[in-house]
Amino acid sequence: MKRLLKRACVSLLVIACSTTFSLAKDGHGHGYGLVKQQLHAYFSQLEEAKTFTGTVLVAQKRKIIFTKGYGMANYEEGIPNKPKTVQSIASLTKAFASMSIMMLEERGFLSVDDTIADYIPEFPNGDQVTLHHLLSQSSGLFDYLYNPEIWMNIDQFHTPEDLLQYYMYEPLQFEPGSRHEYSNSNYITLGIILEGVSGMTFRDFIKVNILNPLKMRHTSYDPYETDFPDKATGYDLIDPPLVTMYCHPSIPYTAGAMYSNVLDLYRWDQALYTEELVSQATLQKMFTPGHGDYGYGWYINDLEVDGEPHKHIWHWGSYFGFHGFISRMVDDKLTVILLLNISPTLGTSDELKPIVRDVAGIVFAND
Repeated sequence: MKRLLKRACVSLLVIACSTTFSLAKDGHGHGYGLVKQQLHAYFSQLEEAKTFTGTVLVAQKRKIIFTKGYGMANYEEGIPNKPKTVQSIASLTKAFASMSIMMLEERGFLSVDDTIADYIPEFPNGDQVTLHHLLSQSSGLFDYLYNPEIWMNIDQFHTPEDLLQYYMYEPLQFEPGSRHEYSNSNYITLGIILEGVSGMTFRDFIKVNILNPLKMRHTSYDPYETDFPDKATGYDLIDPPLVTMYCHPSIPYTAGAMYSNVLDLYRWDQALYTEELVSQATLQKMFTPGHGDYGYGWYINDLEVDGEPHKHIWHWGSYFGFHGFISRMVDDKLTVILLLNISPTLGTSDELKPIVRDVAGIVFAND
């Protein structure tokens, strides 16, 4: 893949492109003609090599400068990917769960210093693990996806309490707060606490408090699979197309079950520069890195582009047949959103971060 990315960058020097680009209908994009040509040439190379099928959005300084779909949302029916195509956003869901918890803290319903035991008294060692530990991925909770029993029921509906049984009685993997270790169980636990405190399902809470205010009409936690019947299909391979295995959406829950598109995620990104959802003090709390450069639902570190470091707030997601990345270079006001409907080869952020770096390099070279 790295060789492919290098070839794509070199090709930008010689490829001319006259494609009409699909942009959000807001008049943005003026003055970015060369950047759009170069970005389209770059992603076309990836599409041709069958390493990118999905949608991309690039925005700078509150302007969408490029957004387009590549490959097929559904190969069997010949439906192409478009910027409006709805796809699984996998672990990008965690940022919505963390925002929900912080909204409840601002409103005085809980504190990140509370423990699991304050809300789930029967949880073993729950008095040792705080909500801060859960949010920052430093709790020591066993990751429920490593329990082989869940894979025997992967196509079945699960309640949040069902999920709890897959990890609650496992011993802590390390002393809470001593280090960073990514565990999806952290965000399952937060979801259960969120629903208990708010008296609302996660689905309804985010709809009322986040999605509706931001007009994110193509975003949802959809455990009953009723909201988006025409969403993209996930694939393990696209040459030839091989539909991925089925996992019931109730299983990833608040750790990774939301669906969205790049246009809605851009609305989300832009709101995080404002106090539309929470105060700047709360945002600062969420975007302060702890162990492993992880804040509350986001990684925070530097991304080096052409030898220069840029402050980088980001997250990636990987789910059956889907792979996603949201990159926020906040000092540069540059956003890159990638949603792919193909399973990753590596299953880590390392697979998409080079693409983000190349995209940023193209934009910065034309500033």
